[in-house]
Amino acid sequence: MVSGEQAAFGKAVGNLFSGGPANVPWERALEGLGAEDAARVPPGLSHSAAQVAAHVAFWQDFLLEAAGGGHPTWPEHAAGGWPEPGDWEALRSRLLGGQERLRALSRDASFTSGLTREGQPWAATLVNFAGHGVYHLGQVVLIRQALGLWPPPSGGDTW
Repeated sequence: MVSGEQAAFGKAVGNLFSGGPANVPWERALEGLGAEDAARVPPGLSHSAAQVAAHVAFWQDFLLEAAGGGHPTWPEHAAGGWPEPGDWEALRSRLLGGQERLRALSRDASFTSGLTREGQPWAATLVNFAGHGVYHLGQVVLIRQALGLWPPPSGGDTW
């Protein structure tokens, strides 16, 4: 039986994977962004929206593999977590799909009450990864702003 606290935790953390209540969701942050614009690096910034999305998708895939009982290899250097984006539409789909799977895991009390193979609570691991994603979501919004591509077609916070 799931307690009220477990359900609230699952909902709160799960919502962070899509962007959280205080941010535009990832889906909107990427809305209307074509492959050419997604690959553009604004002057003065380090990454394109596609590069940031590939980085987040890499770590989502890593976490999902571990959650499924796999043994993903930790990159030797930070650069190993920044793969080439590849096909933009496939990347976008993979990123959003991974978020949905992580959202479901966050809401599964039997999963979040367990431990990773390293002995860390899955609940804490999910919180850390969700925070990582929200951090990079802000970068995507900033990149779009720097490119003059914000807000997206259906609107977004402009403050």
